[in-house]
Amino acid sequence: MESILGRALEYTLKHWLKSFSRDQFKLQGRTVQLYNLDLNGDVLHSSVGFPPALNVTAAKVGKLEITLPSVSNVQIEPIIVQIDRLNLVLEENFDFEPSETQPSCSPSSASTKGSGYGFADKVDSFISKCK
Repeated sequence: MESILGRALEYTLKHWLKSFSRDQFKLQGRTVQLYNLDLNGDVLHSSVGFPPALNVTAAKVGKLEITLPSVSNVQIEPIIVQIDRLNLVLEENFDFEPSETQPSCSPSSASTKGSGYGFADKVDSFISKCK
């Protein structure tokens, strides 16, 4: 059973993680715990929907816990994923040039380089527009 779960986790998590092998986890009952995982910043950036004016330079999960449903209730019970300590390092993308075709949850056109519209202002503007 553990090898089947290992293959399923490896298939699913390899998209999100920079590196993952089945050796990294132990199944304890129906719970899998993984520690100190490096996330793929590009995948995270596109999945979360960060504005193009920001880059994810580092993303790390301290602890990832996955609780699986019982075999008899696999179609009824949810898979529970808990993340403890998500560390993100974002930086301004200086190569970004705003265009008129940006989605509404993006920084305003005042976000060009040298305009005095700083990194913190871009993050705040993005969060405010997406509320």
